[in-house]
Amino acid sequence: MIVLVSMLVAGLLTAQPAAAAPKAHLVGTWSAAVDRLPTAIGGQTVRMIVRLSVGGQGLRIRLSNVYGSGAIVLRSIHAGLQAYGAEIETGTNRPVLFNGRNYVRIPAGKAVWSDPLPSKYVRGSDLVVSVFVPGNHSRVTGHERAYATTFLSDPGDHAANDDGWKFSYTSTQWYFLDRVAVTAPTTVPAVVAIGDSLTDGAGQPTDSNRRWTDFLNQRLRGKASVLNMGIAGNRLLQPVTGASVYQRFGRDTLSQPGVRTVVLYSGINDITKGAYTSAAPLIYAYKKLIRYAHRHKVRVVGATLTPFYGYPAWTEDREAVRQQVNKWIRTSEAFDAVADFDAAVRDLTYPDQLHASYDSGDHIHLSDAGRRKLAYSLRLSEIL
Repeated sequence: MIVLVSMLVAGLLTAQPAAAAPKAHLVGTWSAAVDRLPTAIGGQTVRMIVRLSVGGQGLRIRLSNVYGSGAIVLRSIHAGLQAYGAEIETGTNRPVLFNGRNYVRIPAGKAVWSDPLPSKYVRGSDLVVSVFVPGNHSRVTGHERAYATTFLSDPGDHAANDDGWKFSYTSTQWYFLDRVAVTAPTTVPAVVAIGDSLTDGAGQPTDSNRRWTDFLNQRLRGKASVLNMGIAGNRLLQPVTGASVYQRFGRDTLSQPGVRTVVLYSGINDITKGAYTSAAPLIYAYKKLIRYAHRHKVRVVGATLTPFYGYPAWTEDREAVRQQVNKWIRTSEAFDAVADFDAAVRDLTYPDQLHASYDSGDHIHLSDAGRRKLAYSLRLSEIL
């Protein structure tokens, strides 16, 4: 001891500083774009399953009443880990509080974040969120095509139950739940994909988690979260199915916790279902959204529009507009990077159409192989 003290005094040994704790931030680990659902629920418990894109601590959920006609009160909210179906792993189902209360009142047009849960959650976990919905509600905010099974109970509050005996009904919609976030290192950002059914996941089997964003999440292995903000039928310019991408861009992408990059893959529905004779209106919207994102210090990756020859809406004029859009995306240098989805899945011999192995069969939506191809065509260095 005397020798050690002497060496410290002499400067031969120096005390080592404690390692600095890594910086952390709140980052989205799951999200879904919401709209007004053509359904009515109430007097029962809904149990929804969502897969976490990245792990972390301090898990929070957000419940939305953006499309409600009046304030709504939701009670007995719980979060656990899925065992099988509506069953929850024993010991994981915990009450979720809002300002210390076991209920939350959400005004119309608003969304509310919960208090954090103290547990640590692992990437790839299937989180089960149960919500008791008192009363009856015909204006429900949620996501129409979840491609995931949601369980609905017999009348009553069954949110705290680990078993699934009282959950007699199912749907493929998510209700009220639109975001989940965790506290993770600041080196883990969020990547948000916004678009239509091609992003929403059309063609995949229920509960398979085979959206192109799911395949991208597998590639990233926790280096970033991937948040899917696709809405089937959605358009870039017109609010036909849900608010247009142009209208919802700020709400659905730039307000996401930890967002660093947005992948903008939108416009094919405007072409196939609209009457545009040139790419000018779409290009104008792209430019505006890019500037909007850059003001918030968020990067935008522009995805080229994939082929649709053989789809009933295809015409030579519409194909010409798609080609104009893609040329501008590739050559304008307006985007921070380009995801050439068109080149990834088109038929090399007949480039106006999808390669047969990537075609779901309707000549516009992608097969599992096609959605996987999109994810693997991205350069990770351009989105991280």
